[in-house]
Formats: sequence, structure tokens, C-alpha cells
Amino acid sequence: MNINIGKRCFSPGLLSSLLALIFFCLFISLGLWQLDRAEYKRTLYKDFLSRQNAAAINLKEIVETNDYKKYLWRHVIAIGNFDESVQIILDNQVKQGQPGYFVYTPFNISGSKDVWALVNRGWIAAGLDRNKPPELIKTNSAITINAVIKEIPKTGIKLKETEPEKMTEEIYRVDNINLAEIEKLIDKKLLPVIIRLEPDADAAYIREWRVPGSGEEVHEGYAFQWFAFAATLFVIYIVVNTKKLSEEDGREEKE
Repeated sequence: MNINIGKRCFSPGLLSSLLALIFFCLFISLGLWQLDRAEYKRTLYKDFLSRQNAAAINLKEIVETNDYKKYLWRHVIAIGNFDESVQIILDNQVKQGQPGYFVYTPFNISGSKDVWALVNRGWIAAGLDRNKPPELIKTNSAITINAVIKEIPKTGIKLKETEPEKMTEEIYRVDNINLAEIEKLIDKKLLPVIIRLEPDADAAYIREWRVPGSGEEVHEGYAFQWFAFAATLFVIYIVVNTKKLSEEDGREEKE
């Protein structure tokens, strides 16, 4: 196929045209897929915001529904007691360049012997001597906590399967939160979620929680890149397959 445009001729080959078409369509489809992913993340974030803006609910009510996924990121209020005879510290948690731990303590919901939740009470510095356990808070009484329901954290470095390290009779250091493992330590059944204390909660440590974003900007950026690749490919295809006509070619065309 030859198309003359003034003193230039567009003459693409069959193979190059097929390859260009395949990759052009691929880049466009990948860009559209990334836009779909951005819209999906946008929808999830709207749901997250609606849960965050909803009024706090009593944790006991959620336990009765047994539908914890439905209440993730909801604000909750719970009355009960911390069992500080066993406390879990999650290792390798860095804050402003300083190593430390997240402190997790079993919490018994008032009025129930069998309903226990693992509560993230915040961050505490590890200190210079890793063999020295941190000084943890003691409550020894019923307490009302304000918190957020979260999934089991994926934080923590897990190089290999290791048993919880017993630092004292009460404190165990772990590399990741494994509920089944912790249930064995405390000999109690835990709720399948984590209760994370709010910044204004009592009996807690440092809580400067980061609110997650939607993440849609990342996918929009990837979409722009794929569309840019498609546009670049189109320009290269046109330029490579367009050549300037010689004077002889021009005369032949006139004849």
C-alpha cells in the first residue's frame, strides 16, 4: 500500500503493520484496564470513608452478628478488661528512624467469659538493649476503649517460622501476628480481627496512625504511561514508514 502525501510517500509493510496494530491495541487495553482498577480503588475508598464516618458501635453488637468483614474500619466502643498476664510485642516496627514494637494485649469484653479480642495499643520504643523488655502499662481494672476494627496485620518481617520469644513471664516478642499461635499462649479463643486503639484512647502507647489513601492515582499514572506508549508507537510507525519522494518518483507519478 502506497499513499502519496505531497512530496512524501507512506508505504508500510504488511508485517510491520500487523505488529504495530497488535502492540497498539495491547497498550490501549492495558491503559483501559488500569483505569478500571483506578475506578475500583475509588469505589473501595468511598466505602472506607463511609465506614470511617459512621457513628461508633458497641463491639458486643458486632460479635453477636459474627460478620466482622462487614465492620472493618468501623469505630467501636468496648467495655472490659485487659489480660496483661500475656502481652505480645510485634518486632521491627520503626518510627521516625527509631526501632520499636507494637504492643498487643488480649481484651475480655465485659459480660462475657469467652469473647476475647487482640488489641493493638500502639507503638513503644525498643531501647538500645534488645535483650531488655520494654516497660508496659498495667491497668488492673475495667476500662472503656475507643478503637477501630481492622484485619490481621501483614506487617512484620517473617524470615522463617519461629516460636514466640519469651522475654519475661508476661511479654512475648514475635515477628508477625499469628492468631492461632497467640491463642495457644493465652489459652483463649480470639476474634478473627484486630482492635486498634484510637489516638485518644486510654491505657495506650504512641498512636499516630496513618489513614490509607485510595491508591487510584497509581493506576491513573500507569494508564497514562500505557496510552503514552500507544501514542509513541503510532508516531514511530508513521515516521518509519514514510519516505520522501525523489524527483524521479515525482515524474513517474505525473506521467
